[in-house]
Amino acid sequence: MGYNALDNARINSLHKKITALSVGGTFLDGYDISIISVALIVMSKTAFGLDTDFGKAMIAASTTIGMLVGAILFGYITDLYGRRTMYMYDMALFIVLTAAEAFSWSFASLFIMRFILGLGLGADYAIGTTIIGEFSPVKYRGKLLVTNVLSWFLGAAVAAVTGYLLLPLGNESWRYMFLLGIIPAAIILVLRRDVPESPRWLSNKGNASEAEDIERRLTGTSDNLTAIKRDNKNPLKELLSRKYIKSLLFVGIFWFTFDAAFYGISIFSPTILELLGLKARLAVLGSAVFDTFAIIGSLIAILLIDRIGRKGITIIGFSGMVISLLSLGIITFYVPDRSAFITDGILIFALFLIFYITEAIGPGSTDFVYPVELFPTEDRASAQGFGTSVSRIGAILGITTFPFIVSIYGFSTSLFFFTGLSVIGLLATIFLATETKGKTLEQVNEIEEGKISKFKAGAK
Repeated sequence: MGYNALDNARINSLHKKITALSVGGTFLDGYDISIISVALIVMSKTAFGLDTDFGKAMIAASTTIGMLVGAILFGYITDLYGRRTMYMYDMALFIVLTAAEAFSWSFASLFIMRFILGLGLGADYAIGTTIIGEFSPVKYRGKLLVTNVLSWFLGAAVAAVTGYLLLPLGNESWRYMFLLGIIPAAIILVLRRDVPESPRWLSNKGNASEAEDIERRLTGTSDNLTAIKRDNKNPLKELLSRKYIKSLLFVGIFWFTFDAAFYGISIFSPTILELLGLKARLAVLGSAVFDTFAIIGSLIAILLIDRIGRKGITIIGFSGMVISLLSLGIITFYVPDRSAFITDGILIFALFLIFYITEAIGPGSTDFVYPVELFPTEDRASAQGFGTSVSRIGAILGITTFPFIVSIYGFSTSLFFFTGLSVIGLLATIFLATETKGKTLEQVNEIEEGKISKFKAGAK
């Protein structure tokens, strides 16, 4: 059974609307992750437990810990009960918890609110990306999926600019920074009401008639879909079966190593720039510049992903991360922290820009692509949830270890640590990654299951 109406369709306004609303969750994640990095500068150190490395690391990682649980849990539920229902509920959860965290009064209250907020964000990672992949034409699927990373960095850039503008309001400015995140979330929630259920999921559940109706609404035509019923009562059981071990191993390693390095650097970027000699407001502004260059990197990824392919741009991205982080580590090893920007400011800033551009071109983009493409409909959201959860473990590692490594061993050692993780991600990509460019989701699944060769699937 094929989905030719979906796979060969031209891009239309409904495709664009579904994509824009689905990447809304990653925009909010980018905003939330980046705004906490600014908020940490002005929040009361004693009231919120930020006067210790442990307290600072736990508040910074709280949402990420929630995403670890939410992604795999709600990804699994989404495979069982459909994409659309959870697609609405997770955004409502974000709105309520964002309002609640803005009125936090202690370390415990802030951590709990941000943890539950993370449950909703984790769910949206699993659901939104799956929806884009299942609706997208083959020719444009890579580009549409990569808009997730563009959206993430737009959210991060908006957060950095918002934080910069609100910092003069003083120690309570962080509350307004959080509250402003409700505005885009409310707009997204209202507009998502019109997004239909995935035809692939409906057909897989035996509802071919409704799936055909949605295909006609989206493309003007439909396939003669034969209802396929598989043993999908336990998506996680099939996901962990022998035929998907290689794909799971690749997704887990490359996303874990990327997020550990990226989050370790990005969430503390204002702190890092302060450490290297910049004042607080300039450090926040510098962080906004980094996010802007990451946006440029994601735009380059959109141009290249369906030309060079997923594997090629991932290798380019990890290589750039290794080179930039290793160079930064060597420079800061020989130059005292606070004087680094005085002696080597231009070079240091350029290397950070290379890091942000190349990570966005490579694994920062394909982490939203590979989990959706490598696994079948009955397991797809669970696979995206699995990848997201493993990546959050990496992010938590990066966020929590960075302050400790810096305080005990120095800033340069933290950079060498992240360099090593990037090397592991690069090797995993070279030896484990499958090229999925130009293939339907069903062809990719057959390759991963060993039913057809990758060469046969690529023949048009």
